[in-house]
Amino acid sequence: MEIMIGKGYKLTSDTLNVILNKRYDQKDKEGNITGEAFKTIGYYSTIYSACNALIEREIKDSDAISLDGLKKHVEDVKEQIFEALKSIKPIK
Repeated sequence: MEIMIGKGYKLTSDTLNVILNKRYDQKDKEGNITGEAFKTIGYYSTIYSACNALIEREIKDSDAISLDGLKKHVEDVKEQIFEALKSIKPIK
């Protein structure tokens, strides 16, 4: 499984876990961006718990200065998650 969530996160999986990954820019010794890669943020037992962890992470990293701003940020993150999960095809 590999599901992009917005431009900054991706869900992957192994046989036991759903893995939340964050995108970062790879840089050379001079600090020039040479590409992008993903860093593992955490391992979760379900997609649901991985998505909740992403929302919690975004709340803690938010620059919001009001509850309305924070609410809007959380709604944006949830919308990105919903859009990403639409790409999952049901098992028949």
